[in-house]
Amino acid sequence: MTQVDLEGWHDFAVATVGAAGALAGLIIVAVSVNVKQIIAGSALPARAGATIAAVAVILVSGMAMLIPGQGAEALGVEVLVFSMAALAFQADAAVRLLRSQDGPPLSARVSTAVIGIGQLTGGVVGGILLVTGDAGGLFWVAGGFIAIFVVSIVNAWVLMVEILR
Repeated sequence: MTQVDLEGWHDFAVATVGAAGALAGLIIVAVSVNVKQIIAGSALPARAGATIAAVAVILVSGMAMLIPGQGAEALGVEVLVFSMAALAFQADAAVRLLRSQDGPPLSARVSTAVIGIGQLTGGVVGGILLVTGDAGGLFWVAGGFIAIFVVSIVNAWVLMVEILR
């Protein structure tokens, strides 16, 4: 087992927590402004909830990275639990999206479902690696955070603008 240096990740954690807080606020505003259109869609409420859950992974995992004296194994458990909880939301959103008859064609719905679930891979794999003491888990977590940011920004755009087309 390799010793994992969490101190070196402090600035990354601070930056991601701040950015995730701002993004979560933007998504919640987008949902509140377009709630009628979101509720009208068969899969959009679940997609909105899954997007907020994914951003929450960054928020709470980044906060957990900032807990002084915490070991990598404990952080791994936390990241894994948070990621798996968000994965449950994503799986529900994927099922609803694939079953919906409104919206884009099936190929686009499949792509959206796969991307939604795939964005959480970094947190799941990273959490498992950290639990085993593998320092490489932090790079998986970082990659997962970046993937979640990208997907969530796209989802925020859909919930704010594309929904009105």
